[in-house]
Amino acid sequence: MVTARPPRVFRATGAVVLLGLSAVLAVFLLGDAVVRSGPVNAALLAPWPLLVVWGVYVAGVASDVRADATGVRVQNLLRRTWVPWGRVDRISMRWQLEFALYGGQVLSSFGGPARSRPRRLGVGGEKEHGNAEEEDGIAALHRLRAESVPDVGDAVVHGWDWPMIWTGLALGVWAVNAVIIAH
Repeated sequence: MVTARPPRVFRATGAVVLLGLSAVLAVFLLGDAVVRSGPVNAALLAPWPLLVVWGVYVAGVASDVRADATGVRVQNLLRRTWVPWGRVDRISMRWQLEFALYGGQVLSSFGGPARSRPRRLGVGGEKEHGNAEEEDGIAALHRLRAESVPDVGDAVVHGWDWPMIWTGLALGVWAVNAVIIAH
């Protein structure tokens, strides 16, 4: 019997840091706009830096791989695909993480784990402490797949990240209205 554990989440390295930096920059720019030209003009300028922050979030943080004992969910930008482990033929890394499915399909992931680089030899010819093989993301996915109970009957499910789509549409409508009001 497979024990229920929360899914393991793999994100692109540095995505959260980039999101934080872009959010700080957006707050700074909007604060400067409020001080220099007032809250009305700042409201007309606001959708543009917010669209940039939204884009960084969608591309970096939301694009991830979540795996548990039942399968793996890959989110690329706004598209989500859930694959049960029984449908995965192999997991490999080319330019990005790829799941080869039975039937010949290949599911590539924008975000997700990467292979650890080999550790340098420290003083005395011993390996440095750090990313051990057990911390490698690809190895963790292989372990989760090996621990699962394969059920070939489940289907691959495709879907959309609707909350992020609606947020992007709202920001787009706000930006169009700001252009119309400004002209």
